Amino acid sequence: MLKFKNLNVQYRISDTSNASDKSIIALDNISLNVNKGECVSIIGESGSGKSTLALASMKLLSPNASMSGSILLDDIDISNLTDKEMENIRWNKISLVFQNYGDVLNPVHKIIDQIAEPLIKNGESRSVALDRSLEMIDYLKIKPGRSTLFPHQISAGERQRVLIAMALITDPDILVMDEPAASVDAITRSHLVNIIQQQVKAQKAVLMITHDLSFATLCSDRIVVLYSGNIIESLPSAELMDSQEHPYTRALVRSFPLMERTKELAGVRGIPPSQFLENKPKGCIFAPRCTQSIEVCFQKRPKAKLKGLNGQSEFFVMCHRGGIATMVSVKNINKSYKDITVLRNISLTLDEGEILALVGETGSGKTTLAYLIAGTIKLDSGEILFRKKKVEEIEKLEFSKKVGIIYQSPRDSISHRFNIFEAIAEPLKIHGLFNGGSADKIEKALREVQLPVDEFFMKKYPHELSGGELQRVAIARALILEPDLLIADESTSFLDPSVQAKILKLLLDLQNEHGISMIFITHDIGVARKVSDRIAVLYNGRIVENAPSHRIIENPQHEYTKFLIDALRGSKIIK
Repeated sequence: MLKFKNLNVQYRISDTSNASDKSIIALDNISLNVNKGECVSIIGESGSGKSTLALASMKLLSPNASMSGSILLDDIDISNLTDKEMENIRWNKISLVFQNYGDVLNPVHKIIDQIAEPLIKNGESRSVALDRSLEMIDYLKIKPGRSTLFPHQISAGERQRVLIAMALITDPDILVMDEPAASVDAITRSHLVNIIQQQVKAQKAVLMITHDLSFATLCSDRIVVLYSGNIIESLPSAELMDSQEHPYTRALVRSFPLMERTKELAGVRGIPPSQFLENKPKGCIFAPRCTQSIEVCFQKRPKAKLKGLNGQSEFFVMCHRGGIATMVSVKNINKSYKDITVLRNISLTLDEGEILALVGETGSGKTTLAYLIAGTIKLDSGEILFRKKKVEEIEKLEFSKKVGIIYQSPRDSISHRFNIFEAIAEPLKIHGLFNGGSADKIEKALREVQLPVDEFFMKKYPHELSGGELQRVAIARALILEPDLLIADESTSFLDPSVQAKILKLLLDLQNEHGISMIFITHDIGVARKVSDRIAVLYNGRIVENAPSHRIIENPQHEYTKFLIDALRGSKIIK
């Protein structure tokens, strides 16, 4: 019903410094279908082109915009229609809920008149239009008595609902909504979900622009992710929160304050590119900000990898690596010490840029599992792959550079004979990487863990530091080789709550800025919920539950997991 085919939109920007114009790419070769009886949500950061797409659907782009490609409303290609020809289409076949009510609502006209206006323009009598306007006011749950007020006399949320009423009053076949829930309260938001679902049931096509991810999942059948004018992922709305494929989509989800979220929020690292036409990149548009980009990502544009079909809808991801890549794959591993079985038939995965918490009581096998993955101990049976290679087949010195370990007790893992500079420099020397620039590298590592870089501090010995300071030295030591995987073994268990909070925030910052994958070992599920993307619960050497952190905390499935959470809350006491 609504189809964008190879749509390009550019905005001309005057450059007064050299009296020439430049063009900014707002939409880059967009192809998208919104079918009858379907709601499609467009998500992405500010400036990604979402509102431009909404305005283009009704040919309402600003005068400095140029457009190519096709926009079809059913079988009508509107891309070359004049404003006069569009008059019979706008507010009749297709309606738009504008994002900024301040630019749409007339301050000197009453609410009832403004809602009725689209119907009157379509040829309806004023009396009928006013009656219908009152019905829409009631339908949108705008409080009685508001109809004769002016826009400045009602709340921002009510003004937003007035815009929705204006769009719906003509009963269009296609509804485009630009941030419809941005100014409304939670109860009204729930009502808007019902309204959109009713439109879908009536076989309308709904295109919704939103930054509210939970609203998008409630309303939509499909989510389309827009980044710098490019569609980079299309997925079922049910998969947005837990099964997204593109690293950018994952970063958006991590940035959104879900009611059920347990982990601290993190934004998308870096800043969006300036989309000047003459600087259009050769490679993946997201590569400079991506935490898993490889050489090919900077050399050519990725092609869509099809993930599935649902009727006429395609689900795909635009990524050279096929989406979020798996770093570690553990398959059916077992480990025993003499006649004591420590791990039984363990299988799990760790994705690039993911923090996996291994949770369980002492002796459950957490540390053994982590060290098997690190290759420091041998498994009895099963298979562990690191980026599709068996761990035991990777050269040990090479692998130790890719995997950093923060041991449980830094006083046991850092030699008392080394001063701080020597302790951090040791991994560089082992790998033959210590050179004239190493001092600068060590200073950078210390700054990243928020420690002093002066000579006095670097000449201190471990016994002269506090527990929190020494733990941060251990983290700097683990990071000095810039590993891809960090194993943190009870790295905050000996710290007071204030220092623990700083260390946890530091680990999260490192994940966000460097894209480090992490295995976080802890017996405290309360700590795990604040730092991890996913929690694997170990009990008697088995994984009894493995799910996104917020799912584990919100709705634990295994009795042992429930027990751990109840014990943390103080509602369970072991007798």
